[in-house]
Amino acid sequence: MTEVRIAFTTLPSREEADRLAAESVAAGLAACAQVEGPIRSHFTWEGRAESEEEHRVTFKFAAAKERDLESWVHARHPYAVPQWLTFAADHVSPAYRAWIGGVR
Repeated sequence: MTEVRIAFTTLPSREEADRLAAESVAAGLAACAQVEGPIRSHFTWEGRAESEEEHRVTFKFAAAKERDLESWVHARHPYAVPQWLTFAADHVSPAYRAWIGGVR
């Protein structure tokens, strides 16, 4: 049975977020990638408080593709330290799990 994982990253523009989302699906690494935003992020960078508008990409994928997707995203990401948070989906409907498992 396919273990389903979810990951988040943020990008500085809608165009970059849409590109990364679409290309991850086209590459067969994510079954689905959704773009949200703009969102406002508040963070500390190099000792200074910062605030930027960003766009969040949510990836849904089979756990077997996690390392490949992470490496792929990091190689194409414009940030020096991209956000990359992943977690297992605790409950996934059988039909959705089967669909994600069938994505090549």
